[in-house]
Amino acid sequence: MFENFRSRDGKFIQDGLSKDMEGVLALYEASHLGMHGENTLEEVKDISTKSLKSLMGKLDGNFAMQVKESLEIPLHWRMSRVEARNFIDVYQTDTTKTLTLLELAMLDYNLVQSVYQQEVKELARWWRELGFKEKLPFSRDRLMENFLWAMGIVSEPQFSKCRIGLTKFVCILTAIDDNYDIYGSMDELECFTNAVNRWEMKAMENLPEYMKICYVAMLNFANEVVFDVLKSHGLDIFPYIKEAWANLCGSYLVEAQWFSSGYTPALNAYLENA
Repeated sequence: MFENFRSRDGKFIQDGLSKDMEGVLALYEASHLGMHGENTLEEVKDISTKSLKSLMGKLDGNFAMQVKESLEIPLHWRMSRVEARNFIDVYQTDTTKTLTLLELAMLDYNLVQSVYQQEVKELARWWRELGFKEKLPFSRDRLMENFLWAMGIVSEPQFSKCRIGLTKFVCILTAIDDNYDIYGSMDELECFTNAVNRWEMKAMENLPEYMKICYVAMLNFANEVVFDVLKSHGLDIFPYIKEAWANLCGSYLVEAQWFSSGYTPALNAYLENA
């Protein structure tokens, strides 16, 4: 379809672009749906970007704000729920707006926001009871950042369980990652990795206290997921969960050993092939 807008010399016809800036903005946004190697869309993106930037000073009102925000972060790169809130403000000033649609959008946003707030309350309580902040002061406290990441991936209100599970997983994973990267001694890390391979409470007997906290949190969360999937879907995912954690901690240990020995070239080669 885009080939119809090329001149005989193969270049895109750009005459009259300034007369339809809304169309140019839509073209710019659509170009970001292109895949790597789609040269035509890359060319369209370049032309529409230059056109929008050249006319930024002549635009005003909400449309100017839309163009500015799109040039900073294209629509398809944003989180849908955050963008919905931004667009409500823009749509309110649109003279052709449909009041019923606007009311439904605001109601939907508020209802979904209340779902998110309940999830944050539940996660905050879980995080406090976990005790990572007190027992692992060296570890990153990223609860809200992890929840925002999970919300960006799965924003639909009915997938509350998925958002909560993703947030818990990344919080625990971050703490374990910090154990391997910045705090644990090599003997402690080897002991922790062996405990993960054994996957039983008795395996933590020789672990230092801060690692016991991580280990129990990991086991409890994994068992919670296994039970929920078994109850809801009749599937036993325990072997896969156990294997995934063992492989993950095993790779962390290898990286820690390489770093401790100063053998960075070998690590780079490993990461390239991973």
